[in-house]
Amino acid sequence: MKKLLSIPVMALGLLFSLTGCIKNDPVLIEGAKVEFDATALNPNAVGLTYPIIARVPAFGRVANTTDSTLRRSPQTIRIRINLVGAQLPASGTVGYEVSTTAPISTFAMPATISGQTPAAPAGTLAISNAVAGTDYVALSGKLDFPANSSFAFIDITILNPGSMPGQGKYIGLKLNNSGSLKPSVNYSELGLVIDQR
Repeated sequence: MKKLLSIPVMALGLLFSLTGCIKNDPVLIEGAKVEFDATALNPNAVGLTYPIIARVPAFGRVANTTDSTLRRSPQTIRIRINLVGAQLPASGTVGYEVSTTAPISTFAMPATISGQTPAAPAGTLAISNAVAGTDYVALSGKLDFPANSSFAFIDITILNPGSMPGQGKYIGLKLNNSGSLKPSVNYSELGLVIDQR
């Protein structure tokens, strides 16, 4: 009887010795970093390491079908920049650049939401680069990040150059090292498509 009981007890002991905990190393952030809120929350575009969105960016959540599409109607949209790490006691600066080449040639644009003007159905648009002064007001490439805050914003004023059937304009943004706050490598790029129909 003793021999029969010792085999299952030995097997049970072996089972417990093979299982264990996975060590969770603490995540350490060396210095403050900044990231695009929309990039951290939305899925990447096919073949790219960042998202391309066609809706007015929401803050703190994924863009969804109830959000307005980006249209050629005059408007100012805000792109939120998140501080990764503890808030800073003094203000800092964030550097960024506008990309000069669209990484896509076409884009599946969603339909405008109810009440949005000019209204347009869903469709595939031919994409070209947005032009500062024609499609949007030129951006400075630097913004102040306020002290004791977790967020800053890039304001993009979209202009209306007139209807361009079947066309979309691309604006790409990339955080760079020209400011006092450095970009988070994984969430430093964002693409926007403006429906020109």
